[in-house]
Amino acid sequence: MSFIKIEEITYKGWKHAVEISNTDIRLIVVPEVGRILHFSFQNSENIFYENSELEGLLFKTGTYYNQKIEAPNIGGNRILPCSEDYFHEITGFRHIPDPYINASTYSINYLENGVVLKSPISNYLGIEIVRKITINNSGSQVYIDQKITKIKPAKNNQLEKIPLTLWSLSKIKTPNISYIKKVGKSVFKNGFTISEWPDAKNYASENVTINDNLIILKSSDGFPQKIGADAKNWVAGYVGNNLLIERFEFDESAKYPDFGTSVTIFGNDLFSELEVLSPEKLLKVGESINYNIKWNLIKMSSKEEAEQYLTQLP
Repeated sequence: MSFIKIEEITYKGWKHAVEISNTDIRLIVVPEVGRILHFSFQNSENIFYENSELEGLLFKTGTYYNQKIEAPNIGGNRILPCSEDYFHEITGFRHIPDPYINASTYSINYLENGVVLKSPISNYLGIEIVRKITINNSGSQVYIDQKITKIKPAKNNQLEKIPLTLWSLSKIKTPNISYIKKVGKSVFKNGFTISEWPDAKNYASENVTINDNLIILKSSDGFPQKIGADAKNWVAGYVGNNLLIERFEFDESAKYPDFGTSVTIFGNDLFSELEVLSPEKLLKVGESINYNIKWNLIKMSSKEEAEQYLTQLP
């Protein structure tokens, strides 16, 4: 007997959202904006940040938000096809990702235990992203199988030179504490790196600490911050009494974006973004990158209990 329920609902103004639930958790996928917007235990608050000012809005495929040169800060979990270093080559602006992938309407197919989201084909990069999102009859695990496929040539030869990656970004509420497992032989000094930005100061140094084998980043009270690491198994965030663990696959032989970065944490006073990146690769038409992640939501009585638990994780 299946305890999984899949139902189309109206969610905060979006008319074709899909609620996926079992005896323990509730997940809401909104194909109109191509992302997962809600993840919680039953009858509990969403762990993800959501922007109330953008509720119910639709964004035309391949265009910018509100006819401005910016990307809509909707919230939840989304996917992007390359690291930020290449945004300016695609859109002309450092903070604007491929608008065919970010915030566009995705198609959706139903499974017995979840859904499959499919992005539009990007007229810039010639790629398509497919995400299969499934759960079990019980428990708090969410499985996200992801694939990026080169469907057609990029818009021009310069864009063909961009290495592609599957970059999953989960915005969790503040205040929070985020965690990365420090690896024994890191490519970065102290096991992590603090990004340098050409147009802003990175305040991460004020909030990052290392305790035993954990890299700990307290959420910001107002200023932007970002760290990166070459973690090999997971990244986590503690919000209230909920611990979200995002596990990912790591390939020792592959090249990762941003000098070897498999995990980044970006944040400000509104949210912290747990980000995991696949290896990057130049794709020819017909080639793909596969990269699977798994979420687990765990009730914790305190920050100390959460940190003790994470210290024991491989």
